[in-house]
Amino acid sequence: MGKPTPFASLFPLFLFFFLLWTAVAPLLVTSLSPDGIALLSLLSSSDPNSRSPILCSWNPSNFTPCSWQGITCSPQNRVISLSIPNTFLNLSFLPSQLSSLSSLQLLNLSSTNISGPIPPSFGSLSSLRLLDLSSNSLSGPIPPELGLLGVSLQFLFLNSNRLSGQIPQQLAHLSSLQVLCLQDNVLNGSIPSQLGSLLSLQQFRVGGNPFLTGQIPPQLGLLTNLTTFGAAATGLSGVIPPTFGNLINLQTLALYDTDVFGSVPLELGLCSELRNLYLHMNKLTGTIPPQLGKLQKLTSLLMWGNALTGSIPSEISNCSSLVVFDVSANDLTGEIPIELGNLTVLEQLHLSDNSLTGLIPWQLSNSTSLTTLQLDKNQLSGPIPWQIGYLKLLQTFFLWGNSVSGRIPSSFGNCSELYALDLSGNKLTGKIPEELFGLKKLSKLLLLGNSLSGGLPKSVANCQSLVRLRLGENQLSGQIPKELGELQNLVFLDLYMNHFSGGLPYEIANITVLELLDVHNNYITGEIPSQLGELLNLEQLDLSSNSFTGEIPLAFGNFSYLNKLILNNNLLTGSVPTSIRNLQKLTLLDLSFNSLSGGIPPEIGYVSSLTISLDLSSNGFTGEIPETFTGLTQLQSLDLSHNMLNGSISVLGFLTSLTSLNLSYNNFSGPIPVTPFFRTLTPNSFLKNPNLCESFDGSTCSSQLGRRNGVKSAKTVTLVAVILASVTIAIVASWILVTRTHKYAIEKSLGPSASSSGAEDFSYPWTFIPFQKLNFSIDNILRCLNDENVIGKGCSGVVYKVEMPGGELIAVKKLWKTKKDEEPAVDSFAAEIQILGHIRHRSIVKLLGYCFNKSVKLLLYNYISNGNLQQLLLGNRNLDWETRYKIAVGSAQGLAYLHHDCVPAILHRDVKCNNILLDSKFEAYLADFGLAKLMNSPNYHHAISRVAGSYGYIAPGKCSRKLLTVFIVCILVQLPFLDSKAMF
Repeated sequence: MGKPTPFASLFPLFLFFFLLWTAVAPLLVTSLSPDGIALLSLLSSSDPNSRSPILCSWNPSNFTPCSWQGITCSPQNRVISLSIPNTFLNLSFLPSQLSSLSSLQLLNLSSTNISGPIPPSFGSLSSLRLLDLSSNSLSGPIPPELGLLGVSLQFLFLNSNRLSGQIPQQLAHLSSLQVLCLQDNVLNGSIPSQLGSLLSLQQFRVGGNPFLTGQIPPQLGLLTNLTTFGAAATGLSGVIPPTFGNLINLQTLALYDTDVFGSVPLELGLCSELRNLYLHMNKLTGTIPPQLGKLQKLTSLLMWGNALTGSIPSEISNCSSLVVFDVSANDLTGEIPIELGNLTVLEQLHLSDNSLTGLIPWQLSNSTSLTTLQLDKNQLSGPIPWQIGYLKLLQTFFLWGNSVSGRIPSSFGNCSELYALDLSGNKLTGKIPEELFGLKKLSKLLLLGNSLSGGLPKSVANCQSLVRLRLGENQLSGQIPKELGELQNLVFLDLYMNHFSGGLPYEIANITVLELLDVHNNYITGEIPSQLGELLNLEQLDLSSNSFTGEIPLAFGNFSYLNKLILNNNLLTGSVPTSIRNLQKLTLLDLSFNSLSGGIPPEIGYVSSLTISLDLSSNGFTGEIPETFTGLTQLQSLDLSHNMLNGSISVLGFLTSLTSLNLSYNNFSGPIPVTPFFRTLTPNSFLKNPNLCESFDGSTCSSQLGRRNGVKSAKTVTLVAVILASVTIAIVASWILVTRTHKYAIEKSLGPSASSSGAEDFSYPWTFIPFQKLNFSIDNILRCLNDENVIGKGCSGVVYKVEMPGGELIAVKKLWKTKKDEEPAVDSFAAEIQILGHIRHRSIVKLLGYCFNKSVKLLLYNYISNGNLQQLLLGNRNLDWETRYKIAVGSAQGLAYLHHDCVPAILHRDVKCNNILLDSKFEAYLADFGLAKLMNSPNYHHAISRVAGSYGYIAPGKCSRKLLTVFIVCILVQLPFLDSKAMF
């Protein structure tokens, strides 16, 4: 044999070490300390491939977890701190093994995507000083066992979850507790009075729990160390306890959007440390206590949206630190105290929507820090003080809806920071000061509804920052200056109902971003400039009630975004250009009272977006109604009267959405369609069409229309009576049969739950009102309203994704039931129909129709496929800037349309990331108008004093320009700031 190799001689040694390792390795793995094993329970349900870098450092082969990220140990290697906030754990429950960490002092699992209940065994963590489980999806009750943490627990954060049930009174045993945050859950019941024994408590926040009811316990006045009390957006009622005057360390009292009533306690004037007093959107009555003037450190005083009466106490001027003072939307009377001018650090003064009288105090000009001054919707009179020019920092000045007279002070030209100036609806006279157009930041100039005279200065071109120039309903005269064409940022130009004359300058076509041009009711002459066709972003064009001549420009076919074209009451001639077919977003076309001739172009029939109105009346159109009109299935109003049209009107039988029709004074002939709509029409719709006739089958004449109102024979009368009686009996019998059949079908489809109250609601007879032609029935909708199809819930209802038999997807919102004692002013069903039924905008969700019965109300919308902005922001942190910008601009355009371009203006009051929907191309759509209000509604004042959308949020409709800017910027930087839960 040969000599053994070195490897062969070492082989027994390798084998020995291998066997030794296989025996020892399991012992090494299992040698992890019990604290470490307990911590590993947090990894049980997480995907190893998607774990954060923090969790990847958790090595089970370590002897202790003390080197793991997020873990702190004592000298004895016991875990005393577990802090991994904003780590994606994705756990369906909190592991009870964590309760074995007996030395644990700090437990922070906030924003870690945990659901399920809070383990009662957490009450055994006797050393725990901080417990933070906030911003998760925890559900179930707050365990009373947490009260066992006795003197150790100092900080308890359970906010922003889905916790339900009552606040355990056992929490009163936490004698060392300094911070208690329970806001933004679904807790119910009342605040336990026993919590008044937590004498160390500094912050107590329970806001955003809408089902939290009852009165505020007076015992909370014993918490003399309290610095913050937040109970906003709850169902708390009763009065504000006068014992709150004992809270000498209180800095923030947030008690807005509740059912609190009664007067504001004068004892609050004893809270000498108070900085923020938020009492808006309640039911407070009585006067504003003069004692609040003692609060020298007060910076924010918000009491808007109540029913406060009396005058504004001059003592408020003693609050020398006051920065924001808002008492708008109350019933305050009297004059504005001149002493408010002593508030030298005041930045925002909101006194709008009251009944204040008298003059505007010139002394307000002493408040040189003012950036926002809102005095609109009062009964103020007299001139605007010229001293207003001293306010160098002023950005927003609203004075609309008063009785102010005199001239507009030229000293406004000194307000170099001025961004928005609205003096509409007053009695102002004289010329528009040229100094206004020297303001480099002026974006919105609204002078509607005054008696201003003179011309529009050519110097308007100097104000390049103008976005909205609204000068309608005045007495302005002269020619419209061509210099307007230099305003490259102008989006809205309103010059209607003035005395402008001469031609419309073609230079306006240079304003490429222009969306609205309204010059109706002036004395403008000449031809319509064909260059206007270059305004590719135009959405509304109103040139009506002028003296325009010539033809409608062929270039108007370039208006791909136009939704309203109004040219009536002019001297236009020629035919309608065939390019009108390109206006595929047009909803209203009014060419009436002109001298247009020729046939009605068939191309109009291809504009399927026409939904509101088509008015071609009082022209010289000839020929027949084009067969293409069958495509106008969504059209609601059609007026072809006072033309020379002839032929059959049978094509109109296909217009199933019509609610108004006028064919009078033409030469139509043949039978009238026998559709349900045509049966509702009176002879006034067909006047002076002698060859039209009634028909039983829609194809042959049964009688001449002209004789329809003549004397009927006794035989005819008898026949009609018999038919009507038979039809009535048949309808009643059918209704009974259909109702019973429908109830049976619904109960059958709902299964065992059919006997529940929810199913009984569906059994009542339904009314279905579509706003356009829909290819489905109410039964198709009801069968899909189950939990599997729920895609969202909001403050006004639950939303379902519903697929119709033809494959069409729609969104159905079922409104929450209103309480029996709830007033109609807060009816979200009526609000959405009233708002969305009358507006059309590319950035506002489209309402298809609605259904209701005795107990249930449904709203039908276009289904927007890409979810909402909140979901996008949470799920995609790498969104490109172009898409962010697109969403931000779309949202802003929708808001701007509601606030500034709807007459009356519309206040959404719940704009947040959840209510901005996105389609597949990331186009933004504003949704959920359940809380929206028309600004001129008689219930507007009441409505804003109750609700304003999501907790902790002031809607852009009620906020300053700065906050609206923050909203848009937050979309750009992917931070859902305004949709996050508030502090209180």
